[in-house]
Amino acid sequence: MATFVRNRVLNQLAWTSEEESARASRREALCELDGLLTQLEEINLRGGVIPTRVLVALRRRGVALRSRVTTADLIEAIFTVQEQYMRQPEGVTPELHALTELRRRLAS
Repeated sequence: MATFVRNRVLNQLAWTSEEESARASRREALCELDGLLTQLEEINLRGGVIPTRVLVALRRRGVALRSRVTTADLIEAIFTVQEQYMRQPEGVTPELHALTELRRRLAS
């Protein structure tokens, strides 16, 4: 069996520099959201009730909640909120990023 390795020699992606405090804040938010995502996935698998502490933490991180929200809806909402914390490479326009995101979602 052959193994193919792709190298990106041309058009390598580059990101602008980021202040350490901004980086730490962004990473903290992403880590907390990731932890909440893990908890929600476990709740979803077990069919349990979403604890109030999880809902409070989601609100604090900007996840919009409505009444009678499902665990699956909250998982999708976390993915949406996580996008605002993700850095984009230089030269990638929001429209191109949105198109790439749409293609990724359609492919999955």
